[in-house]
Amino acid sequence: MIDLIKKMLDEALILKIDKDDNRLLVFSNETDPKKASNETYRNKEKLKANGFKWDKFINSWYTSVDNFEETKKLLNDMNKTSDFIGKLEDLEEFIADSENYDGKTSLYDKIKLYISDLANVTDEKTMDAEIRRYLTFFSGFRGYSFSNTILIYIQKPNATKVGGKKAWFKKYRKLKPNVKPIWIFGPQFDNRNKEKEPDTIDDSGLDAKVKKGEPSGFIPVKVYDISDTEPINEKGEVPATPEWFTESEPTERTKELYKYIQEAAENMGINVTKSDAKGSEKGYSAGNHINMSSSVEGAGEVSTLIHEFAHELMHHKTSSIFYQGDDVRRDGALMELQAESVAYVVMKHYELPVQHQPTYIALWKGNKEKILQNMSTISDVAKFIIDEIDKIAKLNSSSGQVDEDIDLYL
Repeated sequence: MIDLIKKMLDEALILKIDKDDNRLLVFSNETDPKKASNETYRNKEKLKANGFKWDKFINSWYTSVDNFEETKKLLNDMNKTSDFIGKLEDLEEFIADSENYDGKTSLYDKIKLYISDLANVTDEKTMDAEIRRYLTFFSGFRGYSFSNTILIYIQKPNATKVGGKKAWFKKYRKLKPNVKPIWIFGPQFDNRNKEKEPDTIDDSGLDAKVKKGEPSGFIPVKVYDISDTEPINEKGEVPATPEWFTESEPTERTKELYKYIQEAAENMGINVTKSDAKGSEKGYSAGNHINMSSSVEGAGEVSTLIHEFAHELMHHKTSSIFYQGDDVRRDGALMELQAESVAYVVMKHYELPVQHQPTYIALWKGNKEKILQNMSTISDVAKFIIDEIDKIAKLNSSSGQVDEDIDLYL
């Protein structure tokens, strides 16, 4: 680790604060004047394009301290290295406390801005034709009781969407030849159904104490998985699942952030494991236990861990420090909206890809109104995670024995 840090320091440009003139300075850390000139020369076009000017008396590029956020992103893109977040926070705090700095923005303010952006983008996604087609096709599938869910699993463990013959016909799909039915129990509301064959009963009322009142009894009913059906016409074609997940090649930055988030979780007594997915899940939260699917990598791995960490902080009655209450615990869509919104904010804060989070939320029927209603919760949990990451990052960067004369490497 020390060798890696030294290598990154050798490659990095330096950002310092000029307290006397209230400006940011960017220059090479090379002690050899020729090498230093070459390094700054290589990057001069990017620096000039972003409003930097050259001070020949100190051999440094400079810009106003008001441009701190833009400078941070620019140098992070220019330097092939991960952020030393602890030192970044130190400088950011100094700038925020400066009497001459007009661009003061608290972390909470930034988070609220991120959430507002997410709310607007999610509303745009809900109008996307691909997502609307997907949601329309799969609407109307009712949830099944615990006992019926077990029955479905025993008979067809890989079942995904299950419905009766009539329900599938309404989706312009028919049963494939010689398919084997899945037997569950459906409610009987009056004596008329006794004369009907079980597979002719519409399953639209299954497992629900619907408007007709309490059922008088239960009878066996045939249902079928989507894999046992085929389209009658083009209307029955299954729409492709909208892309809702970001995956990328691992980088030093994603590896480092993943390590910090994992350490933050484990510091709270949450065991983080890694094993193959049982289905399509990227990870899961089980109360003081997060499991990551071994196939997840890069930005997607970081995003998934944040998402599951957020579930741990909010949605487990006996262990969550931000427990949202039993009503939220019973609302799977709202739990997903909260967790993915937190993931969006934290990823956005560390400038990692966030383009698929709004799609994921839209698929859970989230929208701008619901996101803004949960702004306080999302803000609190996101800030907590960011603060924990930064504390750990600061400890890691200070253990690297960085030269005290150097204010910041990006």
